[in-house]
Amino acid sequence: MSSDRQSVPVSLPPELVDRLDRLVEDGVFGSRSEALRYGARLVVREEYLERLHEQADTKARKDVEERLDRKRVS
Repeated sequence: MSSDRQSVPVSLPPELVDRLDRLVEDGVFGSRSEALRYGARLVVREEYLERLHEQADTKARKDVEERLDRKRVS
């Protein structure tokens, strides 16, 4: 195993393993591990994008509230 990777044991339902195996057999991925790494990257990316979206939304709402407050005061 490469020194830049850690092994993470995971248990999956048989149906999911079968679907992963089909993806490997179809040549979509080279191995189950490759498919699971791809899935893990997608989860991390989606979580990052969701948090980024929430931060942007919070900032936009705050900016709108501040502008409305300034208009009310003037």
